Amino acid sequence: MTATRDRRSDLDDSPAAPAWDERPILGRSRGLPWWGAILLAWGLTAVAAVIDMQAQGTLGKIFQATYVISCVAAICLVRRANLFGPMVQPPLVFAIVAVVANLALAPTDAGGGGKRTLLITIGFPLTSNFPTMAITTGITLGLGILRLFMQRDPDRVSGSRSGSSSRSGSGSGSGESARAKASAASARPKSTRERPSAERGSTRTTDRKPPRKPRDREDRA
Repeated sequence: MTATRDRRSDLDDSPAAPAWDERPILGRSRGLPWWGAILLAWGLTAVAAVIDMQAQGTLGKIFQATYVISCVAAICLVRRANLFGPMVQPPLVFAIVAVVANLALAPTDAGGGGKRTLLITIGFPLTSNFPTMAITTGITLGLGILRLFMQRDPDRVSGSRSGSSSRSGSGSGSGESARAKASAASARPKSTRERPSAERGSTRTTDRKPPRKPRDREDRA
């Protein structure tokens, strides 16, 4: 599914700008798909290994420089959505290309040497170039992690920022309204605050019933 989608997007020549997760580390163009970044590192490193083995019979400066440049270029040019492959490929590229190049192209003695000679042929290039492999792996991992944190969805980032600003604005607004109500209550005159008690007293006096008048004696007779 991913490979098919990447190939279809490669053939798409629409003038619209690519999405944020299809861009390389710099610029607004469409980056390499995952298989393009892998082929870039493996292809250039293999060519450099063949050149070094043909020229001096061992893996030297040409192989090391090309290996570093190709792996770093792959992690920089690949799309943001396809970072995993270029991040983890440097040790595999180094080990497999070095072993195959030495087995296929290393000069051999006429008498042979058996397993000991084979181990020396394979192990010496790996150990001598190990610092190059470790440094390259660290650089690619660092660049990949940096891109994961720096290249994010702009809509999600803007949404989180707007939500935090609205929450802070509503909190400040509620605090200001509470302070305004408190100041208005303190500024209200005493007459208006004492008026209800006076009115209650007047209503109490009006609600009292008048005293009964004594009946006349004539009425009793």
